[in-house]
Amino acid sequence: MNRLLAVLLATTVSTGAFAETEIAGTTIAGEVEVTIKENAAGDWGSTTVLDLGIAREGTAFGGFNFASTDGGDLTLDEWQLGTTIGTAATVSLGKQGDIWVGAEGEHTIANPKMDESVIVDLGSVAVAAEFGDYKNDVSDIEAVAGAMHWGEDALGGTVALDYDLDTENWTFGSRVDVDTFGAVVTYAESTEKLAFEIDTTTNGITAYINGDEDELARNIGAGYEMDFNGMTIEPKANYDLDAEDFSPSIVASFNF
Repeated sequence: MNRLLAVLLATTVSTGAFAETEIAGTTIAGEVEVTIKENAAGDWGSTTVLDLGIAREGTAFGGFNFASTDGGDLTLDEWQLGTTIGTAATVSLGKQGDIWVGAEGEHTIANPKMDESVIVDLGSVAVAAEFGDYKNDVSDIEAVAGAMHWGEDALGGTVALDYDLDTENWTFGSRVDVDTFGAVVTYAESTEKLAFEIDTTTNGITAYINGDEDELARNIGAGYEMDFNGMTIEPKANYDLDAEDFSPSIVASFNF
């Protein structure tokens, strides 16, 4: 990713502070993130994001996260309410992310993200149903998805399917990990596009390349995560081969 300090002066700089406190099984966490980058006018602007989250684990579990950007109102970002069924299964409701395959850059792969949903997780298999209008009609299911995990850390992967009930389009995704290497392939019926990403992580360095059926290499990127006196520092960069755009950045964070 970023090579020299001189390069970083013409880049995006992000710093974060994170605090976490556990009280009677309840975790309270906070985060401050400042991002500095060049805007369209050629000036260097900043964005400050404040996060506050509370979560509790157990037979019944739940949590929520509030966020504020540049001194704006603190608004609900994500939330979750769930319970354990049996010894391993869970069922949860909320704006809680998705069960889709992940990658490092994610510039080209299909990624059907979910808003409010119900997720049933059986360990190696998970299913999800996304609400189309959670506030006004909980019977309106917009999309359904399923994912199956196999193998272990040295050799394993995930296969996932998403079906949009409104557009009647399928999206397929698969990730395979072999030791320090990983590969993701997706196909979206809506775009009729096959896309991929390959990544590897070793000695704190993560690198990736992604593209699609039209152009095998669209983006390449890398990052290096290091510990500096208790602070995690990660310089990283992405190069868009189509736009010939180099986007370096640096993220610094610490926990206390």
